[in-house]
Amino acid sequence: MRWQMIGLLCLVFALPTSRVDAAAGEVEHKVSLETVDFSDFPVEASDQALEFVDFDSHRDAISFRSRFNAQMGRPANFAGHYRLVYWGCGTGCQQFSIVDIRTGQVSMNEAWSTSLGLCFRADSALLITNPGAGESMRMETRYYQWDGKQLNPLARVSMSVLEYCDSGYE
Repeated sequence: MRWQMIGLLCLVFALPTSRVDAAAGEVEHKVSLETVDFSDFPVEASDQALEFVDFDSHRDAISFRSRFNAQMGRPANFAGHYRLVYWGCGTGCQQFSIVDIRTGQVSMNEAWSTSLGLCFRADSALLITNPGAGESMRMETRYYQWDGKQLNPLARVSMSVLEYCDSGYE
């Protein structure tokens, strides 16, 4: 295990971590994974609960109204004043959306899906998809930063740097 971690760290140092701007096709270096942590992306967590969802804010939101309605009365669990909501979309598939607790606005993207779940915290804008992915799984752990409008890719690796993640999703 120790040699695997050393190999991973060598890989992280050798490969640049980047953010891809899909609209412009530009690559920007963002974060060094050997030290990435939720505390690197701090936000003030709100204790406000989800009171309503603006189903008109995203064309696909109404399709998941029962999932969103099940979140009513629950506090922000991601990036300060957002509620991250996820659901199954088949075997080994989870889709997710982000709801602004203050406005009820729903942010969704059909590309927002995972196979091994998510890691996130109420006091951080960092989102990790497929935590714990390994090289033999043929998938990547991906790191994103939520800016209030979109998830900005930070990096992707074939093995998660974090050993454990408890998002506290209820």
